[in-house]
Amino acid sequence: MKQLPDIVTSSAFWSSVGTLFGVAGAWATYALDSWASRRQDHAALMNLIAGIEAELALASEWACGDEGNQGNLLSKTRGQLLKEQPDWFYPNRRIFTFETPALSTLTSSPYAKSVGALLPSFVSLNHSIRRLLDYTAGLNTLAMADLDLYMGSIKKLSPHSDPAELVSSTTPEKILVTLPDKDAGWTERELDYLNYVFGMNEKIHQQLIGGADSTSDLCLYKSFRAARKELQEFTASHQKPQGQPQWYWILHLVASFFFLNGIWQILRWFEILPRCLR
Repeated sequence: MKQLPDIVTSSAFWSSVGTLFGVAGAWATYALDSWASRRQDHAALMNLIAGIEAELALASEWACGDEGNQGNLLSKTRGQLLKEQPDWFYPNRRIFTFETPALSTLTSSPYAKSVGALLPSFVSLNHSIRRLLDYTAGLNTLAMADLDLYMGSIKKLSPHSDPAELVSSTTPEKILVTLPDKDAGWTERELDYLNYVFGMNEKIHQQLIGGADSTSDLCLYKSFRAARKELQEFTASHQKPQGQPQWYWILHLVASFFFLNGIWQILRWFEILPRCLR
């Protein structure tokens, strides 16, 4: 019958075995938490990217983002613009703005470090959007600043119809927009007003939105395409969570050695191993 070891020897043995298991377990816990954290960070990053993609899809119509769309070319003459865009004279032409919260807060996002390569292009895009919307707000304010001037201009711009005819008419599918009628009895103040409204619309489209021949990289047309291209490349290269550092494998091997050593010591303690392995 095997003689039991004394208490001191037994305590020292089980303490050493507990240390082996404790070190291995601590590293396993840390490694699993690190793996789960990387997965959570990747999921949150993908949610952020999804929000940015949704906002880019919204801004695409403003930025003439369709494939092959040349945008608002600077090469077009004022005469061409007058024929193509007579509605730019109309002060009742409403321009509805949009919000881009994900873009606006990207630099202060907890994941700004993860998308660091995207920040320069998206800061430029956010600036392009902000100055466009700020200038648009100025146009809307100007159009409604003088109600008498606004209503007087609208009455002369709108076609006159007999009220009795309007009762029996149907809603038109398309509203015909024409240049201001020269014989409508315009005052000099009204003409200045309409020309200024046209000029602001021209700046919004030709300079702030721009097109393929724009000279500024900060026009919405160019900054939008640069940001969209970089986002597509970033998304394609971040389909999976970031892998563990290579040096983790060294600690995996060390922790495995400690765990197996603890098992081996227990088997030796109870004399379960064959005599040749003791």
